[in-house]
Amino acid sequence: MEEIRTHVDIDAPAAVVWSILANFPAYGRWNPLIRGVLGRAAEGRTIEIRTRHARGEKSTRPTIVRLRENRELQWIEQSRLPGLYAAERRFRIEMRSHGVRLHHSERASGLLAWTARRPRLSPAALEGMNRALKQRAEHGGQAAARAAEQSADNRRG
Repeated sequence: MEEIRTHVDIDAPAAVVWSILANFPAYGRWNPLIRGVLGRAAEGRTIEIRTRHARGEKSTRPTIVRLRENRELQWIEQSRLPGLYAAERRFRIEMRSHGVRLHHSERASGLLAWTARRPRLSPAALEGMNRALKQRAEHGGQAAARAAEQSADNRRG
């Protein structure tokens, strides 16, 4: 098993960070690692992810296994044969006195984890995504905050 763990402190509310993470159609506009996501952010849903790495682009079809609004998003990709390959990506938002800390990790396991998927497990790639998300949340966050507040009001009302 191989695991990469990163985090970044973001001076923005959890709702703003969440609105960026859960807005899959916008990933291509800001995310240097995940260039596109097709599908809806909902637990149990299979999504299609297009990633960019040193050897080019790759598409995968993970399933969202955990979604807790404003707190956590996790998906897992697995081979059809148990034990051959599994990859898990997790985003966890931790509240802090000023903004949030985003924990971002990826774990790969199975017989093919070391060879077949090696380009995906790069601390620099995850950290690049973290920096881009931080930039978007802190400097483009006003519009995202309004959208998050409006969404919360719509659910309440």
